[in-house]
Amino acid sequence: MRRIVRFTAVALVAAFACASGPARAQALDPKFDPRKLQIPALRPIPKVAPERWVMKNGLVVYLLENHDLPVVQGALYVRASSTWAPKEKTGLGAITGTVMRSGGSAKIPGDALDDRLGAIGASISTALGPDFGSGNFRALAENAAEVIGHFAEIVQRPAFPDDKIELAKVAARREIAQRNDEMMSVLQRVATQAVYGKDSPWARTPEYATIEAIRRDDLVAMHRLAFAPNRAFLVVYGDFRTADMKKTLTAAFGGWARSDEKTPELPPMPALGSPRLVFAPKNDVTQSGVVLAHLGFRADDPDYPAMDVLEYALGGGFNSRLFNTIRTQRGLAYAAGAQAGSGFFRPGVFLAFSLTRNDSVMVALDLLRRETEAVVRAPLADEETKNARDAVQNAFVFQFENPAQVAFRAAFYELAGYPADFLQTYQRRLAEVTPQVVHEAARRKIRPEHLITVIVGKEAEFDRPLESAGLPVERVDISIPPPPSKLAIGEATPEALAEGGRWLARAAELAGGPAAWAALTSWSEEAQATLSMQGQTMGIGTVMQYAFPNRMRQTLKLPFGEVVQAFDGTNGWSSQMGQIKDQPDMAAEVARDFERSLFRLFARPGEYRVQALPEPRQVDGVSYRVAVVRSEAVRDWQLYFDSEGRLARMEYMDKGPNGDGLFTLVLSDWRPVGGVRYPHVLKTLVGGEPFMESKITAAQANPTLGDDVFRKPAN
Repeated sequence: MRRIVRFTAVALVAAFACASGPARAQALDPKFDPRKLQIPALRPIPKVAPERWVMKNGLVVYLLENHDLPVVQGALYVRASSTWAPKEKTGLGAITGTVMRSGGSAKIPGDALDDRLGAIGASISTALGPDFGSGNFRALAENAAEVIGHFAEIVQRPAFPDDKIELAKVAARREIAQRNDEMMSVLQRVATQAVYGKDSPWARTPEYATIEAIRRDDLVAMHRLAFAPNRAFLVVYGDFRTADMKKTLTAAFGGWARSDEKTPELPPMPALGSPRLVFAPKNDVTQSGVVLAHLGFRADDPDYPAMDVLEYALGGGFNSRLFNTIRTQRGLAYAAGAQAGSGFFRPGVFLAFSLTRNDSVMVALDLLRRETEAVVRAPLADEETKNARDAVQNAFVFQFENPAQVAFRAAFYELAGYPADFLQTYQRRLAEVTPQVVHEAARRKIRPEHLITVIVGKEAEFDRPLESAGLPVERVDISIPPPPSKLAIGEATPEALAEGGRWLARAAELAGGPAAWAALTSWSEEAQATLSMQGQTMGIGTVMQYAFPNRMRQTLKLPFGEVVQAFDGTNGWSSQMGQIKDQPDMAAEVARDFERSLFRLFARPGEYRVQALPEPRQVDGVSYRVAVVRSEAVRDWQLYFDSEGRLARMEYMDKGPNGDGLFTLVLSDWRPVGGVRYPHVLKTLVGGEPFMESKITAAQANPTLGDDVFRKPAN
């Protein structure tokens, strides 16, 4: 049996502390009291007045000169939404935005554009998200006209080459595969789906099937629908003369035809729902997540400044109520915080959250409820309000240290439909926030009777049953659906099944015969392997030990130490860098590995439904007979038989380093071990690229393996 292990990169970060020398006490006035420092009021956001110019095609342009540095930068905002993609092609918007840039334009391919921009120290990017489309560029002043020309070509006439579309799909598949790795991202996704509804376009997540369904024509259509000059706003800032820049922009964007195509209606906002507890099981964690959530508000709401202050006081820093209560005083949380729920284009989501040990989940929920309800019942203290307001004010002004930031916001706010003086109004109202103002805003914006409770974690270790929260419990599945099959084969006829069965039986006989393989009750092997990932190679040693059918131990001898994965027949565990962890999902993985292993395949060939394909297949100049194994456990499983009938390679879909992908196992150098013949060179490819090559240095049939080999260590 060969298990393809997904390696986890281990990053070691060294922290160095620096101690300053002793201060010269005599330099300080002993009567000095820092509490009496007079801190001047923050300056208002500067009123920047970029020139607003509307081109004949409707493109709104903001121009602001600044000659401090020989740099020109720009941003394009477009009224468009990735939610316009059909449900069955969720992810189309993001891929469109990515490939607009990576694929280049009709005039210059993406790779050539990369080289040129790198040579002149420039950059271009594009994106399409749920609220708007965007593009950015930056260049030295001497190259500004050239870079703006390339940017305009990408925005108007992207090439969308197939190879770049596939690369974007690979990245999307990787994100799908990794989306359950980080607790905070899982919590936010489940909470968003609970608030908006899982089928709402605002809450949809791409799946393997929706990414697979996307074609080049879809990108072309989405781009045509989303990017139009009469729905776009362009800001250019930096070292240029306005009259010259207008000529440059007219040459670059003047031919961009306006669109009269009607765009789809944006999805509706949900109503505030009834309280319930949404639980998503995640059994591979030692800490769980708890969230209280409901629909928030738009940033043009008069309560926005006060709610920013409340956010900081409730869960925005080390002195916030949630952090103080749950982490500092009770020691229950790894993290705790809050999010006011503002959004510029649509209401955001109010959140109060905590990450806590599995055995303190319900206590943490009680504390979240108590502190959230407390800010609704009574005002904040004067000092608490002042500290939170000062923190928000200080953070706010640093977002606008230079005129460019204000200029870009001017176009952004027009895109969102906000008044031109939005920043100044926000800053003025923020300075006027009092405990009573915060309290009134909290009563309007936080509705405890509508809060949805979301918990993600390992239920078996919770301190109390979920039902003890006094809410209806809704259980949701966050498992990732597998990719759709890419095999285009017909129905399995009796003749094709009989032929495939004969091919497999022949391969089993050449490897020693089913009786010899069925006599194996255990197995061990040692190998030297070369692992290839992201252009790097690494030599490793492996030791594999099996007690059939469902106990295994794999030891990887890596340059930085040993990594062990094992399954004792009931429970899985791993050991790495002295850390021992449970692996609750290993049972299914071990069963799947055994199903496609030589140990079962050759021991019981008659138990498989093997469909012979009518045409041979050429691989690297060699012709193979190919059969498909009709298996519920192993997806897209194909066997390749050489001219002698030996099993030479197999392919199947499985989880790899970058998510689900096509695995190819090439078998060669068959040698006798006990009563069977076993391949001593095994090459593994993932997605057609080399992943690992192993050379067996020692193998033993039916070794004595005690229970302690597979048992999880006590420490």
